[in-house]
Amino acid sequence: MFFEPNYSLEDFFSQGFTFNDHPVLAKIKKYNSLEQLRKTLEHRKGKPLTRGSINGYIKKLQNLSTLEISPNPEDKKEKTITISYLGMAFFLQNLYNKLN
Repeated sequence: MFFEPNYSLEDFFSQGFTFNDHPVLAKIKKYNSLEQLRKTLEHRKGKPLTRGSINGYIKKLQNLSTLEISPNPEDKKEKTITISYLGMAFFLQNLYNKLN
């Protein structure tokens, strides 16, 4: 959801890049509204989602410190949502466990 879809699992664990220069991690997606996030989740899940279910999902991830949420600089009523470093670590750990 926060990473470009065109990567292999091995791409994440390549030793040829530093964290800041990593081609996959350098292109982390940000969502500038709940509507953008809702559309992405609906596309992934293949079914419509309510605004309440999206808010619940976001709160759950925020309570786990896996998301960073800040005011959207373009529209103060909206929030910018991106994955945190802890969220990346959790994601990478799950990928690593799938490989082994």
